[in-house]
Amino acid sequence: NVAPDFAERYPDASAIATECAMNLVRTADLLEKCIAALLADFDLSPASGLVLSILADSDTPLAPNVIADHLIISRASVTSLLDSLEKRGYVSRRPHPSDRRMIWVEPTELGRKIADAFRPVVHRHQKAWLGVLSEEEQEHLLDMLKRLQPALLG
Repeated sequence: NVAPDFAERYPDASAIATECAMNLVRTADLLEKCIAALLADFDLSPASGLVLSILADSDTPLAPNVIADHLIISRASVTSLLDSLEKRGYVSRRPHPSDRRMIWVEPTELGRKIADAFRPVVHRHQKAWLGVLSEEEQEHLLDMLKRLQPALLG
């Protein structure tokens, strides 16, 4: 909750907007911690689980910049996640067939097995967590978040 004198201290601000932002951050933090706990059994972080999922869902190998664009993170962050996944034997990198400056990344057979194992667990829990909202409320929340995200991107 915001301070009772919020409006006086911050006349150009909105107490409800600040409270919404605080609750979104707290909810995102809680959600990430819950997902991290589920993925710990698979020796994955939420971010590395997302990368492995993106690769497992792709019919073709992907370039690191494509993965970065999917996750809206830097190429350096993707490289670090790929290093971690490659050490575990979950992904492999190989040269791009026509552009020697690029690489392609794809899941290994083990990586696909791990993705197939952890995703049902995460999705089952997501269904339970969001089950406190009706399907209509979930659709409304999704619509609101989709409207909010572009404003945050600038």
